[in-house]
This record gives sequence, C-alpha cells and structure tokens, in this order.
Amino acid sequence: MKTTNRFRWILLLLLIPGVGWADRIEGRMNGLGCASKGEMCPTDKDDPHVLMERDFVVQTADGNYFYITNMDWRTKLKFVLQHVRVDGKFSDKLSAIAADEFWVKQEGEYQLEWSLEMAREKQRKARLEQQRQWPQELR
Repeated sequence: MKTTNRFRWILLLLLIPGVGWADRIEGRMNGLGCASKGEMCPTDKDDPHVLMERDFVVQTADGNYFYITNMDWRTKLKFVLQHVRVDGKFSDKLSAIAADEFWVKQEGEYQLEWSLEMAREKQRKARLEQQRQWPQELR
C-alpha cells in the first residue's frame, strides 16, 4: 500500500511541472539602448549617457537581454553594470521576467536587494503615511 501511495505522489508531481518553481536569469544590468546594439554601457554608471537610457535590462553572457517588467527604473539604474540574478516568472514570448527577487553580486556572493514583498511593504507604509497626513474628517 505504501508503494502505491508514493507512486501516486510522484506521478502527481510529474504531471504538474514547475508548480512553485521560479525561473532564474543571471547577467549584467545594462541600458536597453546599449544592449540592443550588442554593447555594454559606459563603465561609469554616473555617465550622462546612462541617465538617458529609457530602461535597463539583464544582459546574459551570450548577449541576449531580458526586461524586468515589474521593477522601477530607479532601482534598475542603481545596479547598472553589476552582475545580477533575477528570480521570478519568465515569459519566452516577451523575453521578460516578472521579478519576485532581485539579487546583486557583491564580493563574490549574491545579496538580496529588492523583492516583490519588499516593494509591497514599502508601498503599504507610504499609503499609511499619506493617510496620516489627511485631515481628520477624511480618514
């Protein structure tokens, strides 16, 4: 009986591929304009050229690049030219990933710098602070 139950669980897990598993992309943050030309942005992230970029992407070692659809421009700019890892839900059709977590390589190890949960918490705190500033009769 135990073997039959194990077999059923294994079969069930095989029939539901990817449930609970996140996709992962690793590469360097690069300006979209530079990446589309197959180049890396200037080596100084304070270069005015970098500030003119419309968006930033993760460019992999093979030259492909991927959009991060749910992360703001300023956060991406902060980590331009650094090695990053993005965990989330990947879309082959759009060459994009909706990030759950954004990691930056520092001193040989990846450090969590942004997560969807962190962003939601920041927004929640901002809403609460904004509500505190409303006049008493509007609360």
